[in-house]
Amino acid sequence: MSERTLTAIDASDKGTPRPIVRRAVVGALYGLLTGTAFVLMSAFIDLLLHPNLPLGVDWTLMSTRWILIGMGLALIGALTCLFNETWAGLLAGAVTTGLLALISSLLSSSSAPGIKLIVLVFTLVPIATMSLPIAWILRRLTERHALALYSERSMARIALLILMAVALGAAGGYFMRMSRNAATAVRYLHNTLQSTNVNETDEMSELPGLQEHAGMRYELFQKKSEASTEGYDVRAEYEDGYTVQCTVVVYPGRDPYLSSCKSSEVSRAGMKKA
Repeated sequence: MSERTLTAIDASDKGTPRPIVRRAVVGALYGLLTGTAFVLMSAFIDLLLHPNLPLGVDWTLMSTRWILIGMGLALIGALTCLFNETWAGLLAGAVTTGLLALISSLLSSSSAPGIKLIVLVFTLVPIATMSLPIAWILRRLTERHALALYSERSMARIALLILMAVALGAAGGYFMRMSRNAATAVRYLHNTLQSTNVNETDEMSELPGLQEHAGMRYELFQKKSEASTEGYDVRAEYEDGYTVQCTVVVYPGRDPYLSSCKSSEVSRAGMKKA
């Protein structure tokens, strides 16, 4: 929809809240919807793709992602649609996206503040440029929403736009799935824990409490290993809070193997101890 059409629609909106503010609110809602779909898909996609593995959901990580991504996209959608001029809105949305991405990554970095500032200054423009499609999509959805309000079958058109926002967010979340090597590492630890001779494995033979938890249900979690470039830290959390974490190394063309393992016992008060 052209800027002239938007202006005409806004001018015809008598007796309603300011059109610019309302458009920003709609943009924020589409951003929030897209971000929420992304976070939900990224949290549950591995459970759908690997139903034979007892994978768990990291609720803390999912909540953190929703705050950063869901609320972040809501802010981006609002700023992108706050301006009548398309170029101004896209610029504001792209710069905000770049800033949020950089700040969230730099906050988790252990680099010195000066290094972080240099990285922020010199990488903001490239990241903002790459973020333009996100801002454009949110503005486009908002513009189509404004048109749908003044067309026939407006509810059906708006429902279709909502489905598009959900589909776009879910498509992005799909790419957050486990890699093939990560899935191999998780499956390897699962098979090892299910094995009848688990205590004969060198890395697990001296883990306290492991034998007592044989047959008990657990959930598996994984992340890229900090100690091995080709490894994954796979954690099994049992129902009573007992945990086993192993670094599973997966080299291409070779069978995976356990690099190191550790466990945490459960005290009588129900609290975990290392």
